[in-house]
Amino acid sequence: MAERTHMRPVDAEAGFTLAEMLAALGILLFGVTALLGALSASVGQRRTTDARHALTALCEHAMHRVRHEAVTSTTGDSSPFDLEFTPLTDQTVPGFPGMSWTATATVDEDRPDLWLVTIRASWLDQGEEVVAEFLRVLPRQLPLRDRVLSFKNRGAGGSARTR
Repeated sequence: MAERTHMRPVDAEAGFTLAEMLAALGILLFGVTALLGALSASVGQRRTTDARHALTALCEHAMHRVRHEAVTSTTGDSSPFDLEFTPLTDQTVPGFPGMSWTATATVDEDRPDLWLVTIRASWLDQGEEVVAEFLRVLPRQLPLRDRVLSFKNRGAGGSARTR
């Protein structure tokens, strides 16, 4: 009897089928799409976060400018009731292109010695204008340097008369 050798035919399951390859590519495509979506959302949040950080510094910067540039005396005296507030409008924010701010003030009839300063900042975020408003209370007085100079001028004028 002749011995039969079993020759195995070429194994049909040795590789990946087209359906398996398409399924693997679909899963990979889904993962890459999710990753790109997360990255684009992250970039948008980064811009918003940068704007919020800029706003924090902006408030201090704006109040400094308001104290030293917007408060002027109408008579040259340092009396709180002879002062006026000149609004600062469309001011740019250094280091943050596209952001601008405006400062206006109102006087409360119950507290005429104070101004309520409204700082309004605006910028574009993903094509839409974003607005943030901040309220600060400012004493109705000249900056310290101007008050000292006014005091010195009155003192010099008064001492000259008494001599």
